[in-house]
Amino acid sequence: MEKKRTYDYRIEPRDVDFMKRATLMALADYILHTAGEDADRNGFGVRDLNLHNASWVLTRMALEVVRMPAEYESVRVTTWVSAVTRAMTTRNFEVFGADGTLLACAVTNWAMIDLSARRMLDLHTLPAYDSMTQDFPLPAPLPCRLGPVAGGREWGHTVVYSDLDFNCHVNSVKYIQWAVDTLPLEAVERGRFARTDINFIREARYGERLRIVVSAEDESLFEIRSEAGEAVCRLAFRME
Repeated sequence: MEKKRTYDYRIEPRDVDFMKRATLMALADYILHTAGEDADRNGFGVRDLNLHNASWVLTRMALEVVRMPAEYESVRVTTWVSAVTRAMTTRNFEVFGADGTLLACAVTNWAMIDLSARRMLDLHTLPAYDSMTQDFPLPAPLPCRLGPVAGGREWGHTVVYSDLDFNCHVNSVKYIQWAVDTLPLEAVERGRFARTDINFIREARYGERLRIVVSAEDESLFEIRSEAGEAVCRLAFRME
């Protein structure tokens, strides 16, 4: 099994904003797509897990950006798995421009769940467990554990069809979009998402009413909550 692979993409017009550069959501989507492709090619992807009524879920993500790629720019995404425990695996990414310069990097944590019981499974049961990892250094610090947010401004959102992914819960990138959409346009125009940390706490399902809450103390911190006030996801942006 090859333990480190590179995938080639081109930034399409659908991936960019009014400044003709990739959005944070598009960059995260390319990274997560690469995770799925690489797992499939190595024999432990969603297609294989679905045969056993199981699937992967993202639990944490740290994404650092040096420069956002521009429209039509070619990028290469390299990925490898660096750790596997019973509950979680760590998958890493580096994003390069066509000239080989580093554009971004990410560290992600994943769990495997039973699709019927919606509970975590033991990763040591994977047939490819012993050969999954590669001993390369982490490209960025591990995702931070984000604490509860003291609520300030908030917005409501009801989970709709277009929010869902193949696990029939809210797509990971949607949480980033909801948080980014609360920012003033000038902040996005003048700033760079130098680092983004995301903690996924529980699933959000179709029809669920959520609240996107911005911290009253630090407007770079966000918490997505259920209607009952239960935390679903927390995010933190560091803008430069």
